[in-house]
Amino acid sequence: MRYVCRAEGIGKDYGTFQAVRELSFGLSPGEIFGLLGPNGSGKSTTLHMLTGLLAPSRGLVEIHGVDIRDKESRRWIGFAPDDLPLPMSLTGWEYLQFHHRLRRRDDQYTAAELGDVLGLTKALSRSISDYSHGMKRKLQLIVAVMHSPKLLVLDEPFRGLDPEAAAVLRELLTVFAAAGGSVLIATHDMLRAEQDCDRVLILHQGEQAALGSPRSLRESFGDLATLEDVFLHATHLDQLQAQRRKQLHAALGATNH
Repeated sequence: MRYVCRAEGIGKDYGTFQAVRELSFGLSPGEIFGLLGPNGSGKSTTLHMLTGLLAPSRGLVEIHGVDIRDKESRRWIGFAPDDLPLPMSLTGWEYLQFHHRLRRRDDQYTAAELGDVLGLTKALSRSISDYSHGMKRKLQLIVAVMHSPKLLVLDEPFRGLDPEAAAVLRELLTVFAAAGGSVLIATHDMLRAEQDCDRVLILHQGEQAALGSPRSLRESFGDLATLEDVFLHATHLDQLQAQRRKQLHAALGATNH
């Protein structure tokens, strides 16, 4: 089977510290895939290895059959990071034109069309410094999608979006996947991941804690009720949560007496 994105035994070391350890998985055409994990679990490191921003210490990453070390692979990736600094002195249009010239290719989806779909068209003539957080997220999404990538990588894409914009984004991702693209979403939103993702990979301390569809994971972990329950169990946070709950009850109980 040919994957849009394939990781085989990838890991990342910083000195003697193993930030990510031997991850292997693939994203099929049309799949929406969730990357989940608590802070410090290796999500950001994994995203950066999959997008070519960080070289793995070992293992292989392929995008559309091309080794990630080959710059040709980058043309197939659309990446919207969570913390990308934007040039505040440019207008939205100027920023989009910059990326258009940088890629030196015709874009299947025009910035105007995507701006209209996301409700950002009127704001594109304004300085980015005037944008709200949600507007900046929309601008990043346009940049990620407009060159018609095969793989769309989104880090916390729904953060800061109002309900209407979030609904539009969900529809855009559904259409993108239906056209044969693959979507990788890194998120802390368990409900969103359970609703939107075909499969999820849960990381814990740089290792794979669970991989599968939300339904199959709920069943394999003892028929748990929600993906959040699976997440807490797979990362051992349920034990910590129970301990904190006892401490909280003890503290509040002592306060009330």
